[in-house]
Amino acid sequence: MRAHEPIRIDDKQLQSVPKEEHPPSLPNFLRGGGEMGALMRGTRWEDTPLGPVQHWSPALRTIVGVLLGNRFPMLVLWGPKLIQLYNDAYRPILGDKHPRSLGQSCSECWPEIWPIVGPMIEAPFRGEPATWDDDLTLAITRRGFLEECHFKCAYNPVPDDTAEPTGIGGVIAPASETSEKVYGERQLKALRELAMGAANAKTAEQACQAAASTLSTATRDVPFALFYLCDRPGDAARLVGAYGFERAEQISPSEWPTDERGLVVIDDLSRFR
Repeated sequence: MRAHEPIRIDDKQLQSVPKEEHPPSLPNFLRGGGEMGALMRGTRWEDTPLGPVQHWSPALRTIVGVLLGNRFPMLVLWGPKLIQLYNDAYRPILGDKHPRSLGQSCSECWPEIWPIVGPMIEAPFRGEPATWDDDLTLAITRRGFLEECHFKCAYNPVPDDTAEPTGIGGVIAPASETSEKVYGERQLKALRELAMGAANAKTAEQACQAAASTLSTATRDVPFALFYLCDRPGDAARLVGAYGFERAEQISPSEWPTDERGLVVIDDLSRFR
């Protein structure tokens, strides 16, 4: 091919380019949307309180189109039972609650936090202003265990002329998880205070006691600790500081034997239960 010669593509080549196939009857608002769009298209909505897609109100169709086309984490809660719809960006917030959470009632999906978020979500249905929180702290179970999580979120009403008597069809909730940022800032603060306490200590014992005092105010990250000092490898390590226990001696002995490296080896953890 000579330089600057235009590239020509004939009709047969164009026909060979793969395209995403959608049924002709598929509504425009359900096209695209990544993995969640595909999951919504494959959901039997007639088996949910929302009913068949063909019967969805214009307001619901519009807000779902906005949801699927948005790259920010967003959740829509629709109807009296607050049925959940969400996009790809919101999916990590749900953890292992996904994919059963799609089309599920919000209160059923999030029973552990419903006493907190329920009133915030329901407020717009009562004619109250939209609710929001710059640092909503929640203890949620989404990976098989309870974890502390932080969010910036808002619950905004979605008007719907077909929703009687309130005229509010649902709530749209943009949400951003800030847990890692909160953890990082909190732990950096504890480290700064640890350094300040150690700088004022005159002895190793005082440094350990100052560390115990500092960390006792950071129990969300370090719930308890025992501080032992060992003068030389092979000597007994003696307890010089602790927090998180009513009486540390009931949990751990005042001295532990150390090995030739000066380390304490604990083979039975049952005593710490």
